[in-house]
Amino acid sequence: MTTESKKIGIIQRLEVAASILLVSGGIAAAQAPATRPGTAPAPAPASAAPNPAPAQVPAEPSVTTASFGDWTLRCQRIESPKATRVCEVAQVLQAQGQQTPIAQIAIGRLSASDPLRITAVMPVSVTFPSSVQITLGEKEAKPLDLPWRRCIPTGCLADAAPGDDLLKQWRKASEAGRIIFKDAAGRDLAMPLSTRGLDPALDALAKERF
Repeated sequence: MTTESKKIGIIQRLEVAASILLVSGGIAAAQAPATRPGTAPAPAPASAAPNPAPAQVPAEPSVTTASFGDWTLRCQRIESPKATRVCEVAQVLQAQGQQTPIAQIAIGRLSASDPLRITAVMPVSVTFPSSVQITLGEKEAKPLDLPWRRCIPTGCLADAAPGDDLLKQWRKASEAGRIIFKDAAGRDLAMPLSTRGLDPALDALAKERF
């Protein structure tokens, strides 16, 4: 993913898309010619303008999802400014006994020629400067450092390119990894990140058409 606006996960893109309203209304009545007092209004046209043709519905679904263990493959078709299909595999992190997500991790690309990037959407209560660190696989493995990019009302975003070698290591991991970040008080907080289903999810992502 190449720019900050394009590094936001599909969930954020859906929020933006949902906020775009196409408003159409009959304004012809407001544009009718004025009449002098005591004169009859101009007669209405004999025939009304034909109704506009309904917008064509795409043959493919706008959003698709598929579950692979604890990971979900999500694809969205974006029509503006030109038709683009964006896919990623993601995992939503929740505290035990709670329904509200705490964080989200997504791996994806905007086009087949772009490298895979991993994006973390974390709570807005974080410390700057700092970063998000992700460790999967061997406990001694060096964590991947994700620099912060920006904060939006729903969370703060950090991202980085993991590289092919690191992704291969993550695919083979059998134990849960960790996500570490600093909260607003400067404390290091760690959350478990499941590896169950990551390997087949990335295989399915590689087969998607962009």
